[in-house]
Amino acid sequence: MKCKRLLSVSLLLFGNSKACLHDHIRAPQLRDVEDALRKRDIPPPVKTAIRNVRVFDGYTIGKPQTIIIDGGYITDCDNDVKNTIDGGNRIMIPGLIDAHTHVQSVEGLENMTSYGVTTVFNMACPSYDLCNSLKSNPGLASLFTSMIPALAPSGGNAKLNPVPPELLLSSGEDPKFIVDYSFGNGSNYFKIVGAADGPTQDQQNEIVKYTHSLGHFVVNHAPSVAPYTRAVSARTDVLQHIPDDGLLPLSVVKLIKEYGLAATPTVEIFRRAYTTQPEILQFLRGNNSANASYEHVIENVKQLHAAGVPILAGTDSVGNTVPIIYFPFGESLHQEMANLVDFGMTPVEALRAATIVPATVHRLNDRGAIRPGMRADLILLNSNPLVNITNTKDIARVWVGGVEYPNVVKLSKA
Repeated sequence: MKCKRLLSVSLLLFGNSKACLHDHIRAPQLRDVEDALRKRDIPPPVKTAIRNVRVFDGYTIGKPQTIIIDGGYITDCDNDVKNTIDGGNRIMIPGLIDAHTHVQSVEGLENMTSYGVTTVFNMACPSYDLCNSLKSNPGLASLFTSMIPALAPSGGNAKLNPVPPELLLSSGEDPKFIVDYSFGNGSNYFKIVGAADGPTQDQQNEIVKYTHSLGHFVVNHAPSVAPYTRAVSARTDVLQHIPDDGLLPLSVVKLIKEYGLAATPTVEIFRRAYTTQPEILQFLRGNNSANASYEHVIENVKQLHAAGVPILAGTDSVGNTVPIIYFPFGESLHQEMANLVDFGMTPVEALRAATIVPATVHRLNDRGAIRPGMRADLILLNSNPLVNITNTKDIARVWVGGVEYPNVVKLSKA
């Protein structure tokens, strides 16, 4: 087994295939994160009762009730309440979860939180210390992250990205070292960057098997049919992106369901690339766009949904860190839910795709629902999202771990 020295590197991990937007991101600085965190003023927690709210229980919206927050969690004990808030008969939903994003700053977490996104899954890390400092801060969205991934040394992905050679996975090499290295430096889960040049099918199989033996799960960057098929064969837990270069064979879709895998299609990056922001498509694919179409994206997501595959809402958002592209944090997750409804999901299914489904798939048993014992990650809405999913943008108030976020964005409905 190779001994890999500890490095803090800029991981610009995604080559000339469609998605991710993480190429050429400006490298953030740890000192900037530390300075921003020191300047935050967090009020001391007090036991709070939020009266007269109608709670989304994962399927329906109930009658008015009281939700009590104590120590960052929901409780059914009403003793010693210090603060009472009238919810005004508004609707309360769990805090939203972005299952695929690229947050690298406190500002990014603030933007997420202001839109009611209280948990994010970061798909790349420019610095171990930086990402670890962003993970768990009172009053801000919780961040879970992958560190260094399994990435092959040749082909587009490695050539476009300055990953040190000793941290690349060569053909025939035992991949366990890179898994150990990633988890040894704070990774919450492991990521494979699937491409034509590798990792090989055998390596992906071994990565999944070994990561599972350590009690962790695996995600796989698979933006086209061939790497998606290999990721499915390896039984990767969560498939990232969705092919836009062709339709998934029905046999592959059946295996996804049979193996109990889940998918985060990141529709919003494709929607922007093919409709409102063509510069994204040029940025990601260059001239390598043969056979690629938004229609493939739509049909592939519909196939997964029809087969009963768990679908997670994720965006691939990068904020303003890519020089020529703005892809906003937070707001884009609301649009992702609308995309899923446009593709045939019900508003209930779309809302679950951004709450309880990603929480369950990612093994977070303390969030995604509103009931005693769960984290007090809460959104108070002025309008009913089950009538129109865009009503998730009509936010009145947000709490993260029981701390109310003061700068909620007041969004108009689409």
